[in-house]
Amino acid sequence: MCAAPALRSSTEFLNLDRHGDTDRWSLPLTPAIGGGGGSLFGGAGLAAGIQAIELTTGRPAVWATGQYIARTQPGEVLDLEVTIPSQGYTVSQGRMVGHVGDREIITVLAAVGERPEKARGIWATPADVPNPDECEPLIRSFGDLDEEESMHNHVDIRVARGMFGFVEGGTPSGDERTTIWSRMPGVRNDPGALAIMADYGPSALGNALGEQTSCTSIDNTIRFADSDTSDGAWVQLDNQIEFIGNGFAHGTTLMWSQDGQLLAVASQSMIVRSS
Repeated sequence: MCAAPALRSSTEFLNLDRHGDTDRWSLPLTPAIGGGGGSLFGGAGLAAGIQAIELTTGRPAVWATGQYIARTQPGEVLDLEVTIPSQGYTVSQGRMVGHVGDREIITVLAAVGERPEKARGIWATPADVPNPDECEPLIRSFGDLDEEESMHNHVDIRVARGMFGFVEGGTPSGDERTTIWSRMPGVRNDPGALAIMADYGPSALGNALGEQTSCTSIDNTIRFADSDTSDGAWVQLDNQIEFIGNGFAHGTTLMWSQDGQLLAVASQSMIVRSS
C-alpha cells in the first residue's frame, strides 16, 4: 500500500526563502498567493510574517497581527526583514516588515513562545452545522478573473450556514453569523495556513447585509489556541460581523478543528467597498 503524500508546510506553500542564516527572507509574489487583481492575498502576507518570525526564533506563534499598507503587483518579490525587539525566557516579541523596493507593503507583529500550562478553559463551542461532506462545494465566480491563478484555487470552501457574501454562495441567514468549512489540500494546518484560511472570515459581511459585498482588509489579527491534531483536515470558521458603519466593518472568526479543538480566534477591520 502506498503511503499518503506528506503534507507541505505553509512556508513551503508560500515559497518563503531565507537568506542564509540572516533575518531576511524573500516572498515571490506568484499568482498562487494573490487575491483580487493579483495583489498579495492578505492572509498570505500575515502567514509569511508568522512563519518568518517562528523560524527566526524557533518558537511557536501565540498571536500575530498584520497591517496592510500598500498593494503589490504579480511578479514582484517581497523582501521581508525580521527583528526581535524582546527575547524573553519563554516569550519573544517579533516584527516583520515587508518591502518591494522602497515601498513598504506590510508590517506583521507577533508574540511567539511556550509556557507550562497552569490552567485550562474553553467557553466557546463549535457551531452546530452539517459536516463538510454534507455541504456543497462553493462555486466561486470572479468574472474576468475566473481563468487566472490565485489563492482561491488553493483553498476549498463549503458553506454550512449563511451566505458566502463575496459571490452569493449559500443563503443569507438573516443575522450577522455564517459558518464555513475550509481546507488547503496538501498543506498542513500550521499557524500560517490558519492565517490564510482566516482571511475568508470577512465573507460574512455580505451575509449580514443580505447581498454580495466586497471589502478590503485594513488589518488581520489571529490568536492561536491548540494545534490541530487532525492535521490537514477541514477547519470550521464560525464568523460574526459585529459592526458595519462609516464605511468600515469589524468581524471575528472562531476557528475549530473537525474534532472540536479551538485552533484560533481571528479578527479583522475592513473597508466596505460595495453593497
